[in-house]
Amino acid sequence: MILVAHPVGNQNVRALLGALNQRRLLHSFHSSLALHKDSWLCRLPVVGKECLRRTFDMVDGALLHSYPRYDVPRVLCDKLKWYSLTQRNIGMFCPENVYEHIDRASAQFLYNTARKPSQVYGYDGKCKALFTAAKAVGGITLNYEAAFGSISYACGMLDHEREANPAWRASIPNLSETTIRKQTAELALADRIIVASTFAKRTLGESGIAHQKVAVTPYGAPAPMVHKEVNVRAGGPLKVIFVGALTQQKGISYFFEALKIASGSVALDVTVIGADYANGRNQALNSELKKYRWLSSAPHDQVIRQLLAADVLVLPSLAEAFGLVVGEALSTGTAVIVSQNCGAADLIIDGFNGYVVPIRSAEAIAARLVELADDSEKLSALKHNAVFSAGRTTWDTYAKEVLDAILGQP
Repeated sequence: MILVAHPVGNQNVRALLGALNQRRLLHSFHSSLALHKDSWLCRLPVVGKECLRRTFDMVDGALLHSYPRYDVPRVLCDKLKWYSLTQRNIGMFCPENVYEHIDRASAQFLYNTARKPSQVYGYDGKCKALFTAAKAVGGITLNYEAAFGSISYACGMLDHEREANPAWRASIPNLSETTIRKQTAELALADRIIVASTFAKRTLGESGIAHQKVAVTPYGAPAPMVHKEVNVRAGGPLKVIFVGALTQQKGISYFFEALKIASGSVALDVTVIGADYANGRNQALNSELKKYRWLSSAPHDQVIRQLLAADVLVLPSLAEAFGLVVGEALSTGTAVIVSQNCGAADLIIDGFNGYVVPIRSAEAIAARLVELADDSEKLSALKHNAVFSAGRTTWDTYAKEVLDAILGQP
């Protein structure tokens, strides 16, 4: 039986929970708020929609354990724009305090429960106390999903950006030394490590983790949403889209610089979807966003509609262990330009369904944009091949591969 703990329950967590529950292998799930859709909390004003996002109907209610003390106030503070209370690392209701509370609570549960699990499954930066408790109890296998790859590696990339791009410092995530130390301790405690990409595995290797300890299980992607020939109307502007948090970790300054270079040669129609990490404090970003169509947030179905309307997704990440939007773009027949440090580059066959470019190279991105704007036949081929290559890995296959890795099956 396997105990799983995660603060919110992302799509990868849900896929694993569903597979474990179906096989009757789930011991319990521990989160900030884990509900069923018939909960009265889902009908409340203001927070009802957020509560609906925290429903896990695929899991038996008796196996769900909630620890909302910090996360519910965090959600309310964000909705009221009391950002000082949720600021990373220092706010009373910052994400780090949410993670710490759930980690300690699930560890205490493990100590107290009479029915011990045979394995625990934790996530990076969020399970040090749980893993320490499991080691103390003894006889429990520790599985660790490094969803971010090596946080230390990402910090090194961002430290470089602070010096190289001072105008964009407000958009650089502050990954604290405490977070790095916590992941280092978790990695040392883990018996098995799961990552979603070869890039993430490489970053762990550069941090001294033996490659035999790490299994690569790619995240799932939707089945193709386009079932006919994808054509491009010659003569129109190239429709470019960026989807993701507006941070320098996503390479956002290089995206805008590439647009500036390419627009000197070809017509571009640009859509940007993503929350402003800097909350308006980055004047360079504010200036760029005024030039293009910007949606600070959008429901998932609207994101899919925007991808269906786009020609090419650009994701020039400096350190990203995967990038789920890449799989979604392929399924909608959207060509993709990603950096070599985006884990979802594993899904891209260079020149077939998109392009893989060096990090920090606005020039390389711009050259590909100009090429696709000038060559409608090439763009049509990439979009057609995107659909052809989509859906090779589903969430069901992701969950199966994770279970194979942690249960020792071939």
